[in-house]
Amino acid sequence: MKNTLLFTFLFFSFLSCKENQAVSGQMNRAETLLASNPDSAYAILENIELPDKLSERLFARWCMLYCQVADKLYKDMLYTEQLNRALDWYKSHGTAEQRAWIGLYLGRSYVEDKLFIPATKAYSEALDLAKEKHSYNVAGYICSYMADLYTYTGQHSEERRKYEEAADFFTKANNMRSYAFALRDIGITWVFDDSLSLALDLMLQADSIVTGMNDSIGIASIANGLGNIYDHLDQIDKAKSCFFRSLAYDTIDNAPTYLSLSTLFYNYGQLDSARYYAKMANRPTYNPYTPSDHLYLSYLIEKEVDNISEAFQYLEQCYEAKDSLYNQQKQVDIIDAEKRHNSLTVIRQNQKLYSIIRSLIGFIFIAGLIGVSFYLYKDRKRLDKINKQQLLLDEKELLLSKLENEIKQKEISKIRTDREEYIQIRKKLFQTKKEVFLLKYEKLQHSTHFLKLKEHLNSKEKYRQMLSEQDWENLKEQIDSICPNWQAAVQECALLKKTEIETCYLSFLNISIKSEAILLGINPDSANKRRLRTRQALKLTNSKTGICEFIMQKISENTAI
Repeated sequence: MKNTLLFTFLFFSFLSCKENQAVSGQMNRAETLLASNPDSAYAILENIELPDKLSERLFARWCMLYCQVADKLYKDMLYTEQLNRALDWYKSHGTAEQRAWIGLYLGRSYVEDKLFIPATKAYSEALDLAKEKHSYNVAGYICSYMADLYTYTGQHSEERRKYEEAADFFTKANNMRSYAFALRDIGITWVFDDSLSLALDLMLQADSIVTGMNDSIGIASIANGLGNIYDHLDQIDKAKSCFFRSLAYDTIDNAPTYLSLSTLFYNYGQLDSARYYAKMANRPTYNPYTPSDHLYLSYLIEKEVDNISEAFQYLEQCYEAKDSLYNQQKQVDIIDAEKRHNSLTVIRQNQKLYSIIRSLIGFIFIAGLIGVSFYLYKDRKRLDKINKQQLLLDEKELLLSKLENEIKQKEISKIRTDREEYIQIRKKLFQTKKEVFLLKYEKLQHSTHFLKLKEHLNSKEKYRQMLSEQDWENLKEQIDSICPNWQAAVQECALLKKTEIETCYLSFLNISIKSEAILLGINPDSANKRRLRTRQALKLTNSKTGICEFIMQKISENTAI
């Protein structure tokens, strides 16, 4: 039982470790590619099967890496149920910064679900932790996303306050790139409050920082913001210059900038240029609203030049694009709701399964502990019995030695006057030798080798092996150590063959014909014939005396001589 439990534990541990190593290796590769090749990292993390069924540690790490990659690729966060589970693990085992990041991702997931109050709570708890542990970088990002919440309510003063906090934290963290974007966002809030001079000053500071860093994406983003501010200030040449600068640095997602240029020229009556840049804006973009806005601006341009038929075509396409966007968002919401339901079902099933597994492991552990304790108790009793037998055996051997010395002295001195005393000593010697022999025989029955052989025979294995050469050597050595002259005592009445001697050795085990056949590697009929031939050789055919019992009698008779 002890070995079975150990094997089962090691087997499941091996499988678990192997599976964990494979998933951990995938995560290591994804983490390595996260900065340089986020698309590949995202593909690796997406290909991990059933992440919700991973261990708590691996699942939490998967959530962290997934959200980091999703952040770089502008993809949705994981579901709130998943991030709450990850947060629970990081609260117990993660660093303060890891908890703050997961709290940030959780808040963003709530925002995607339009659950602003839980989002604010998640952001606030993560921010408090980040400030307490001086994790200023993550604190800056949390403040930036908290500011985005106020965009939904139009509270520009509160939005600006959080962006200003973010700028302070980024300064402390020496994250100048994010500091520049915070200045850009603060400037945009001033635009909505018609404080264009303040907005322009902040945007120029941000532009100076990203230009010094030679950050093309930052330059393109802030140049676009400067272009919109100059447009509000009616400085058309500077506005165009900024928009063209943005296009020069951002060659991937420049449809919104082309649309801004088209709008600029339309507002100043330059319709040919407006039409040209409106057509340039008709390209793939990450902004879901740019396609419909481009169609509506094209409608306005064609309407302005009295091209009514084409204008209405653009208007119809605009409505179709908006309807398509609405239907697409609605469809995505339905698909997302179904995915969320499936994910929540898996999480609940996993929690139930983990509860069952924990209970099962507890039961197996307790049962194993009881089994091992019982085994140790029995083994201790066996050892105690052997120790007591050994002590008794030592006493008898000491007495035997003393009696032998006395007899030798009597024989040497040739004292015949006290013949009765001499006979009594020899009887006592004989009795002591017999007791010593019986004690050794009993000790042999409780020896480790004998017990292992019997345990092997009593096991329920379908295929039990015969005795190996080493097993035979061990068995003969133990029996010969207890009964060194047994063959000589038996050979006086019978000349035994090799197979019959083997049967005599096995008789000391007191086992059945079937068990004897297993140890000899033959069928029970053959084992029975071998035993009968041995009994015939020992002249025990019509006797009820067993082979082992006969051998012991012969040894006792020789001892008495």
